[in-house]
Amino acid sequence: MSEVTVVNNTGNQAHFDYDVSKIFVWNNRYEDGILTNASGGIKSFLPGTLLGRVSAGGKLVPLTSGAVDGSQYPVGVLLSNVVELGIAGDKDVSYCIFGDIVESKLILAGADTLETIIDGRLLGDRITSDTMGIKLVESDELTGFDNQ
Repeated sequence: MSEVTVVNNTGNQAHFDYDVSKIFVWNNRYEDGILTNASGGIKSFLPGTLLGRVSAGGKLVPLTSGAVDGSQYPVGVLLSNVVELGIAGDKDVSYCIFGDIVESKLILAGADTLETIIDGRLLGDRITSDTMGIKLVESDELTGFDNQ
């Protein structure tokens, strides 16, 4: 997702910083699902958030390694911004299930890292094997004309 930050706007002059780096690169595939706010309070979720699926009900939540409800296993990465999802609220979302994702843009919950161990395996390894084929890459590629 491209991002524009207004650094200075005096009314006569403006200075903007543009970030055209990508989270999702190359040939990604997406599915639709229901994101739920199971943690209480009003929450916002950013693109690039690693998602797990709660076994009972099949709803998506941000992956947390300490969970025991099935959501400790990665199923995909959130595609777009979800703003102010209410307590126990649900939102239809799209999430990436296959393709290249820029590792530095991946958002993990709490103290989790790609080195966090879940059931004897590194989270980074689980992302590749537990999903349909998400591959974490070192940097983004702006090689296509439509990468804006």
